[in-house]
Amino acid sequence: MAQLYRDQYEHWINTATTTGSTTNPKYVREGVGVEALSVAFNPQKDTYKTILNRTSQTTFNNYELSSSVSDKRCYSEDEIYDYLDGLRRNATAGETQLVEINTAKSVSTGVYEAVQYNVLITINEWLGENATISYDIDYSNPVQGTATIGGSGGISFTPTTSL
Repeated sequence: MAQLYRDQYEHWINTATTTGSTTNPKYVREGVGVEALSVAFNPQKDTYKTILNRTSQTTFNNYELSSSVSDKRCYSEDEIYDYLDGLRRNATAGETQLVEINTAKSVSTGVYEAVQYNVLITINEWLGENATISYDIDYSNPVQGTATIGGSGGISFTPTTSL
């Protein structure tokens, strides 16, 4: 049984435009200047107790996936920073796509299991002591598929019905 490591899970953000061009995506791998990026599932549950029971019941509604990237160091050649800086300068949020690639799960040579999400990126803070930017990612509409790394635009994503 092999230990999995964080660098085997890659996050690629479509930086084509601030509205996330789906016809000509330009995916760039996030990670430059980032010390931590995890996905919080934020389960949405409904807990209630009826007058017929002494204990509460809980039902699951859905997940509200999100990530917070704190203090990403800003580098002038980092395309993700350029994208985020455009959002910051225009005081707007970015609606785009993110593909999470599991490079530990190869489907065939150079093709890996992946999930594509529609995401909303919002800026939280900019220009701390060390020229950093912090932002949130809110995920929706997961699509299972595969990704090939190294195509035009960084990667290519292919939806599948099941993995």
